Amino acid sequence: MKKIVAVVMLVMSLVVLQGCGQSNLHTFTLDESYDGFITLGTSADYAPYEWIKKVDGKSELVGIDIEIAKEIAHAMKKNLKVVNKGFDFLLEDLKQGKVDFVLAGMTPTDKRKEEVDFSKVYYEAIQVILINEKNKDTLIDFESLNQASVRIGAQLGSIQQELAEDFTNAQKQYIQAIPDLMMRLGDNQIDAVIVEKPVADGYVANQKGLVIADIVIGDPDGGSAVAVKKGDQAFLDVINSVIDSLITSGKLEEIVVEMISLNK
Repeated sequence: MKKIVAVVMLVMSLVVLQGCGQSNLHTFTLDESYDGFITLGTSADYAPYEWIKKVDGKSELVGIDIEIAKEIAHAMKKNLKVVNKGFDFLLEDLKQGKVDFVLAGMTPTDKRKEEVDFSKVYYEAIQVILINEKNKDTLIDFESLNQASVRIGAQLGSIQQELAEDFTNAQKQYIQAIPDLMMRLGDNQIDAVIVEKPVADGYVANQKGLVIADIVIGDPDGGSAVAVKKGDQAFLDVINSVIDSLITSGKLEEIVVEMISLNK
C-alpha cells in the first residue's frame, strides 16, 4: 500500500512540476521554414513591456519586448522561445547560456555592463514614483519620502531598487513581482513604488486610487536595452540593426501604442 501511495505521490509531483514548467515557457512559431528557436529571457510582470494576458480565454504572453523579440527572431530566421522567470535571475541565465538574449525593460547600468553587453536603447522612459492618491498632498518631494515612517517599494534586482537606496532614512521593500508591489501599495502596506512611467501609467489607468507623484527621480535620459552574452558582437549587430529599423520605420512607436492600449 505504501508503495502505491508513493507512486501516486511521485506521479502527482511530476504533473505539478511539468505544469509549472509549461507556465514559464512560451513558444512562438513565426515561420514554419525557420530552423530551430532562439531563446529569450524575460520577467512577464511588467506591462506594457511584457505580461500575461487572457486573450479569447487563453493566457498569452504579450508586450513591447515580446514584439521586439519576434522581430529579432525573424532577423535571425529563427522561431522564438521565451523563458519567463524572476527579474533578478535573468542576467545569470544569460551568462550561463540558458537564454540567448534578455528583453525585460532593462536599463543598461554600468554595473550590468560589467556582466553582459547591451544594445542601443530602444525605448526611453523616465522613472516615476507611484503613491496612493490620498497621500498626494503629503508625499510631495524627496524629503517627505525620505522619512523613517515611509515605506518605499521596488522590484528586486532592478534599477528602481538602486534608486530606492537613495532614500537612506526610509524603509525599503524589494519584491520580485511588480503586481505584488502594487497590491501592497493598494493595501497601504507600502507608501510608494518606483517604476518606469509606462508601467505606472498602466496601473493608474487600471487600479483606482493611484497617482504619480510630482517628484523627479533617476536619469531623465535613461531607457531600456537588449542584453546579450558578453562578447557576442555578431548577435548584437543584428539586434541593433533591428532596433534601427523599428525606430526609423515608425513600427516601434506603433508597437508601443498598441501594447499600452492592450494594457487598459
